[in-house]
Amino acid sequence: MPLFDFFKKSNKKEPPKNTPVVPARAGEKQGSASEKSDKDSLLLSPEQQKKRYDAAMEFIKIFQERMPLVDGKPHAGTVISIAARLAGTSMFRSVNKKDVAPGVVVLSEEVNQAYPPLLNLFAFYCKQNGMDVMARPLVTQFPEQDKPRMELAQVQAEYQDQYNEIMKKHGLDYLEGARAGMIVCSIVFHYHCITNKDIDPYVATGIVAMGVVEGAKTSPVPLSPGGSSPRPNNNAKEIDAESLIKSIAGTSISGSGARLVLGEQDTAIREALDNGGKLVHPEVASQLQQAGLNPYIVYITALIIEMESKIPRIDFINADVERLVQEWSNKPKDQAPIYVKQMLWLKSNAEKFGYQQSGNSWKLKQ
Repeated sequence: MPLFDFFKKSNKKEPPKNTPVVPARAGEKQGSASEKSDKDSLLLSPEQQKKRYDAAMEFIKIFQERMPLVDGKPHAGTVISIAARLAGTSMFRSVNKKDVAPGVVVLSEEVNQAYPPLLNLFAFYCKQNGMDVMARPLVTQFPEQDKPRMELAQVQAEYQDQYNEIMKKHGLDYLEGARAGMIVCSIVFHYHCITNKDIDPYVATGIVAMGVVEGAKTSPVPLSPGGSSPRPNNNAKEIDAESLIKSIAGTSISGSGARLVLGEQDTAIREALDNGGKLVHPEVASQLQQAGLNPYIVYITALIIEMESKIPRIDFINADVERLVQEWSNKPKDQAPIYVKQMLWLKSNAEKFGYQQSGNSWKLKQ
């Protein structure tokens, strides 16, 4: 599982049907009820959700090794704009079938209706992660240090072939590829705005909006007939952060038994010692914090490791899951205790690993 997935707690969960979208303007076609129903079904289909998620994660894994660097590190504004422009370009291809020269701006009512729901999808993902990107007016003027360092045509020439190949591999058409792009946007947004804090989140939101609209309204560079070819990574250092995190998480799991025990530190330790069970060793959190690292990443990775190994159950000890989830629903998620963050993550992701909630536990489906 790619590194950036650990910074994203709920992007695999799609918005419910009553998620607000930008309404059509006067004179714009809204589409028939049956058309909307079909589109809703496709958007909300668990199978499509998984395809979009898997495709986004595969692209992220490749993208994180080919990010443009400034002073030896990824440039936030450029990274975010690349994800948004690729999504917008995929949206352009989904609604424009005419042969238009690259770089020509194409004004279309279909595009006017298509891109606002994309931006709402991005806002939904961010809200699920505790950031309301719509709380302030959209930023359209960006600080010089945050402005993207690549032009749209450069982004398409460098990344679009591989992006589209991955989308096709997972059975996604251009529209679904654009939606998967919003998952990519939300991950790099969370990484740069919340984890690294190297760009203002509202500036980043403006860059996402600009990139989507720019990509959706500009005729793109043609796709290569033979697809993409592997390119040497001349800009970025190749790091295996994923393996490092998995190694830390794997060695941090102690105890034995057919269940993973979670909860407040002392309570979980006592339960595991008295009644058996696995747990993440409490020293891990303090050591990571001393090193300036977010222990949440390792705790969630450890949880994923156990779920992928099909541990029969995950128990929260002396913790009312529903009450705590409700209590933290309107609070900043980054302030929640780790075990509450684990609850929130399981609420959004457990089913995809084959687990079902039962009271204060999650059990592997038979």
